[in-house]
Amino acid sequence: MSYDEGLRFFMLKRDWVIATVARQKAKSEAARLSGKAVDLLHDGSTVRTQTSEIVFRRGSRFPDAGKAEVTVATEVIGDVKGRMYFSPEEPVFRKTVTYSGDIPEEGGKALDPMLRKVLVEVMRAEAKLILPKRLGFFADRFGFRCGKVTVKHNSSNWGSCSVRGNINLNLNLVRLPEALCDYVILHELVHLRHPDHGPLFHSLLEKLCTDNVMRLSAFPDPYMKVLVGRINASRSSQPVHRTLEREMKSYRIVR
Repeated sequence: MSYDEGLRFFMLKRDWVIATVARQKAKSEAARLSGKAVDLLHDGSTVRTQTSEIVFRRGSRFPDAGKAEVTVATEVIGDVKGRMYFSPEEPVFRKTVTYSGDIPEEGGKALDPMLRKVLVEVMRAEAKLILPKRLGFFADRFGFRCGKVTVKHNSSNWGSCSVRGNINLNLNLVRLPEALCDYVILHELVHLRHPDHGPLFHSLLEKLCTDNVMRLSAFPDPYMKVLVGRINASRSSQPVHRTLEREMKSYRIVR
């Protein structure tokens, strides 16, 4: 359509657009307050992944000009023996990101983007260890054969499946509870058999998600108790994957 036609359409829907933008802002603020979105990073900020608690600390000025401005130190803070599940609420490791006092001051516009790049790289390393293995687990469990699996830092989607059967997974998935991370992986695997979002796609996704929720419910992950309660309260004909889909909408991708 022409620009003028588009503008007329917008003016007809103007009130709806304004209300929708306001709702999105409210959801983003709720995500920030609940930790489902990463706020501006600074000294004392903490970001949780399925395996780690990532803490940011400002250090002293490095005396040597050639010394790195940012260091990442890892320590074990949880019991890893016999651990059969991952949860952001029960991290196994603490990764302390210490940045030099020479780096931009707290509250400055330059600090958050710099620390965000470090956070992305820490999450990328975790994602490359976790996500391909998890996808391989489900591919074997349910008989899928996929092409190349790539971990990316996408800004607009959690995952995708190409027509050639290659699957891309967002490194941000490691920030999600295990059931939600698995939901995205299963979603992309089901696309290998059903490229669209038709009835057959939804039926198979519901079946596989139900199997996985039952599997995860056997572990003492506190999030699963909440999730199962929400699934049981759902009135949808596909309560499991519809509940997981709704839960996903409350999280925000680190850009």
